[in-house]
Amino acid sequence: MHQFQDELRQALWKYALLPVLLLTVAGLLLIVVSWQHYVVEDNARHRQQLVSGIQTVMEDGSRRIGRIAEQLDKTPNSIEAIQCDGNSRANVMAAVYPELDSTDTGLGFYLLDSQGKVAAGSRQRLPEGLQDLSGEWGILQRLSESDQLQAELAGDSHRSNRYLLMGKAVRQAGRLEGFILLVMPGSVLQNQLSGGKQDVILLDRFDNLLFPWSQETAEGKVPAAFSHTKASLVHYDQQLFYSTGQEIGHGFAVLSVTPVTNLLSRYVLGAGFLVALFILMVPIIGVSVLRESRGKAKSIDELVEAFAAVKTGDWTHPLKLQPSSGLAVVQESYEHMTRSLQELMKKNEEEAKASVISEIRQLESQFNPHFLFNTLENIKFMVKLDRDAAIRMIKSLSKLLRYSIDNTVRRVSLADDLAYVRGYVEIQQLRFGSRLEYREQIDPQSLGCEIPKLIFQPALENAVKYGADAKGKIAILLQAEFCEDTLQIRIGDQGRGMEPETFARLQALLESEENDSVHMGVYNIHRRIRLMYGKPYGVQVKQREAGGTEVMLVLPILREEGKRNAETGNRRR
Repeated sequence: MHQFQDELRQALWKYALLPVLLLTVAGLLLIVVSWQHYVVEDNARHRQQLVSGIQTVMEDGSRRIGRIAEQLDKTPNSIEAIQCDGNSRANVMAAVYPELDSTDTGLGFYLLDSQGKVAAGSRQRLPEGLQDLSGEWGILQRLSESDQLQAELAGDSHRSNRYLLMGKAVRQAGRLEGFILLVMPGSVLQNQLSGGKQDVILLDRFDNLLFPWSQETAEGKVPAAFSHTKASLVHYDQQLFYSTGQEIGHGFAVLSVTPVTNLLSRYVLGAGFLVALFILMVPIIGVSVLRESRGKAKSIDELVEAFAAVKTGDWTHPLKLQPSSGLAVVQESYEHMTRSLQELMKKNEEEAKASVISEIRQLESQFNPHFLFNTLENIKFMVKLDRDAAIRMIKSLSKLLRYSIDNTVRRVSLADDLAYVRGYVEIQQLRFGSRLEYREQIDPQSLGCEIPKLIFQPALENAVKYGADAKGKIAILLQAEFCEDTLQIRIGDQGRGMEPETFARLQALLESEENDSVHMGVYNIHRRIRLMYGKPYGVQVKQREAGGTEVMLVLPILREEGKRNAETGNRRR
């Protein structure tokens, strides 16, 4: 066996399967690392550079607008007065000039009236592309509806006439007077770009873009295929792009777009070559190895198949190894082992079966004398009190004895055993009279289920014997119902119950399954069920909170001898 394994290992190393595999994996990992470095990381770096610059510009513009608004609040003249009075306009410009003197080249300040007309500013007119601003739409309309700073992109769709607008409404006594507007040309912001293979684009909440992009767009809008914040591979205009985005406040976002069509083509070509090489080498190596070790491999397959059969319990599977395989000793040992195991298992099975049958018969035999002695004592007692009742009791006893002493049948239907129980209860009621109350709650579908003969009669005897309450009344309830995939039979009374120590000893007895106490009846039931059906079934004893004891028998749901009826379990209740 070891010699064969060594030969196979040498053949695999000889034909370099492992090096080919490692080469393929290494090549694929190199492609992944290259993508991460040259696309993902480079894209993120350029995007972050622009984000940092734009945030600085917008924060600076926000502070300037705030300070200009403070200066205007100190000026008593309205914007309308400033339009008509040159001195007032000069005073306003003198107040706000310090905020504009140190700004970047090209930044413009404008004070507009409520209709969007220039009252004062860096120039007498708004830049080209912004001269149609109106208080009824666009940024001025949004400024008139809010006291918060607003920012967006505006201007012609042509790339050279795009502007970043930042503004705030001016109000006096709750009345809209006009607007403060800072205008930054797109060329100023483009200086934030650091070059590279990426198109880094600034866009506002309306998907208006500012910076030049290598792709033509409709009306200066970002195509819907590009997500503003989600990293994704986008197919647009017959090209592939890697796109990421980041929000920067005021409804603005920075979109970093990397064209990857050519790069992906090279990656796919390289990965395809590596995979094709590996696929080509695998059959070449496999055919060579099979050709050199065909006989030995067949012998190993025979061994695997034989031991797999043994694992499933098939001891008759033949083992036929090739004479040239050198494994004749293994075949001889296998055949000897299977013969020995078959003989041993057959012997153990017969001994176990005989032991179980013997114990079941012994347990069953304990019912008849126990019940007979109790009933004869009752008859002896009734003869003195009521001879007619004693005669009826003797007749009932004869019927029960014919049923109980028939040792040819071990399993009966629940309906048959209930008929026997009712006969037993009738005998007891002749003795106790109205003091004994017996009721049944039986699921009609359970009547056809097979149960061990006389299985719950001992529990009923205990209920009669120990179930009297403080007034001497005995109330017994017998229930039969389905619960999940089991048949549960409960015999409960309303007596005083067991002492805690007695109850604890009984529970320990049922767990240990070794009877060294006086609880013969309950132990008999539990032991018989375990021997016939296995450990998932048996007897459970409970103390009721309202008083009394409940003995529950858990049995499999059987309709025919030895066969579980799952369908019955599904139709319960």
